[in-house]
Parts: sequence; structure tokens; C-alpha cells
Amino acid sequence: MARGQKKIKRHQRIYGGRSTFSKVMGLVLAVIGLAGVACLGWVLYEPVSHFLSGTMQLPEEQTPSSAIEEEISQQDSVSQQLPEEPQTLSLDQTRGVYLPLSALQDSAQLDQMLAQLSQQGINCILIDAKNDQGQVLYQSANQTVAEVAAQIPGAVDLAGITALAGEKGISVVARIYAFQDPLCSLVLKKAAVKYQDTEMLWLDDAKENGGKSWLNPYSEVAQMYIADLSLECIRNGCAAVLLDGVQFPTGYSLDLAGYGAQTKSRQQALSDFVQDMDELLQENGGALIYASSAQAMLGLEASSYESGGLQYAVQTMCPDLRLTQLVSGSRPSSLADVADPAGQPAESVQAVLSELKQAAGDKTFLPLLQAPGDAAEDAALQIQEQIRALEACGVSGYFLYQAEGNYLLS
Repeated sequence: MARGQKKIKRHQRIYGGRSTFSKVMGLVLAVIGLAGVACLGWVLYEPVSHFLSGTMQLPEEQTPSSAIEEEISQQDSVSQQLPEEPQTLSLDQTRGVYLPLSALQDSAQLDQMLAQLSQQGINCILIDAKNDQGQVLYQSANQTVAEVAAQIPGAVDLAGITALAGEKGISVVARIYAFQDPLCSLVLKKAAVKYQDTEMLWLDDAKENGGKSWLNPYSEVAQMYIADLSLECIRNGCAAVLLDGVQFPTGYSLDLAGYGAQTKSRQQALSDFVQDMDELLQENGGALIYASSAQAMLGLEASSYESGGLQYAVQTMCPDLRLTQLVSGSRPSSLADVADPAGQPAESVQAVLSELKQAAGDKTFLPLLQAPGDAAEDAALQIQEQIRALEACGVSGYFLYQAEGNYLLS
């Protein structure tokens, strides 16, 4: 069965309430009852059965016409419009590199780059689908994206990118920032963090200092928005979504941030959301990778709360092991055994990853590693030393990060 034919099984914690489609069906059934045409009961038997069993639900943001069109397309033409199944990617064997938007906008240039990466053993690219500014970098059909004007000029054709990468045997992973979103929260105020119990948006700093609003991790509207974008990426051929920014806000005046009346702890709210997202993507042929700083995974940052991200019910973790991140803020205790963390990237990576593995049990790790640019002296050697540090910890998968996408791997 083609990917486009798979139905979305909405998890009750993310997709609750009465759907738009159920309203359409209610109107149809009312017409049937008034008309008294018994034969139509046979025609509508199957969709009504699906509706009553809870296997046909759609987001509330869809209009009746779009809901009907989606059902028709699932039966007829969607398989011709959507990309083929993505390349099968064994996450623990991922050898990936990050590519910025500028590397994706020219298809001829991208095709050449993908060919070079494939020849060097790369089997995956990591791209930004929604960044930490709330901008959507691919051409999205999501109504909320249009409502908040989140899609940037020059947004790329995601299905085209995954198809082009697939020709080279390369999978695509889309990175989505979750609640760190000052754009959507500014427009969809009902989904934003507020100043205590008021309707005023909470900002992480003074407005004159560039303070920004955040999405409320408790908000079902915020959660649905992230879930819908993630599903859209999978339907456009991405093998997985790397979910970043799963946190409560950081910044100033945190004691004044209001989230409404809640019965869950912050740790439980984040944990439930990650679990729901993991189940949702698996049910639709994709995978979830949870990403954060190593410190947040170990519970050393305020935004991670209590035990940290390692306790979330998701199998694959992407800790940020770039040296600039490891030596900033609260340092993992394992770095105390490294004489010069700033000058010993491989030793630092091995020490922190060993600490993470000891605390995580059987989790799969795909660390984010710093890759020097191709103009850096001994760039390839620095990369190989970090990869060997991973292998010493029993980890073979990774993402290399270089902001401009310039890599010298050998």
C-alpha cells in the first residue's frame, strides 16, 4: 500500500474532540433520515463504520470539503501524487550530515552534492522543516502555516528533495522545533504561554531586548500543530522527524509564565507528548528521533525538569555533542575527567556519550557531532577521531553538523 493511502490514527491525547468529518457525516445521516432512502445506507455503510469505530478522524482545522477530498484521494489518486516509499533507514546505522536551506534550493547543485555524499558513505541528510524561529522552510499545505504566515519565501519542495535523495540511496530526516516557536505563538495566542492568568503573552525577555513568546507545551492546539507538520513531512517522503525544542521556556521572569490550570507535572506533560508523537509517526510509517542538549537529557538544565529527556518513552536519542555545546552552561560530570575539554573533542565526546549510555539503558543514540568546514586544517581527521570515539562507546550512527553544509569527510 502506498504511503498516501495510510490513514492517520490520531492519538487521543493529541487529537481529541469531535472532528470536522464527524460533523459532515452527521449532516449526511440527517439528510438520509429525512429522505428515507434506504439504499443509501448500504452505500455509506463502510465510512460510517469507520467513523463509529474511531478509525476515521481528521484535525479540526480542516474544512468539510478538504476532509472529503482527502478521503477520495486516499482511495484514488494520492498514491500518484506523493513520493515513493522513502529509502529504508536503520537508525542505528545512520551516517548523516546536516544540509542548510541554501544547499536545498538549487536542485542541480543538490543533485551533485548528494552524489558526492553518497560516494563518501553518507546515507542520510538532516534538513530543517521548522526552525527555532517558527519558520516553515518547505512548501506546506497546512492551514495553520498559512494562517500565521510561517512559510518562508523560497521554501523548498520537500517531496522533490526526498525523491532526489532516494535516487542516490539517501534518506531524509526533517528537524522540527516544537514549543520554541515565537511566530506561531504570536498569532495563535490561545496556544501560547501567558503572563500568569492574563491574556497577555509572556516573553522570555523585555520586548526592547528582543524577548520572544513561546508555545505552551500543555496546549492541545500547539501539540496538534507540531504533530500535523511532522505527519506532513513523513507523507512527503521523510524517513523520520528529529524533534527538537521539546521543553518549557527559558529566559527571564519564568515565575510569571502561566500555562493554565493543569493536573500534570511539566515532566509528565513533555513525556506524554514525546510518547504520543513517537506512536503517531510509527503508525504512519515514520520514526521519531528526540533531540536536545546532552545536559538536558541528563536533567542538568531547568528546561528539562526532573529526570530529563532520557526517561522519555522514545527509543532513538540525538544528544548535541558539539564541543561548543558541551562546554557551555552546566557541564556533564564526565567532562571533569578530560584535561582540556575545549581542545580534546574526541575525548570529550567519548566521555559524555559514555555517561549518557550508562544513564539511558538500551536507548539508541545518534549524536550530533561538530564537523569543521572543508577549509579547516585536518577537518577530515577531526571528524574521523570523533567517529572512532563513538565506536568506542558502541555507537555507529551520527549526524555531522556544519552550518554551511561544507564537508570534507576523507
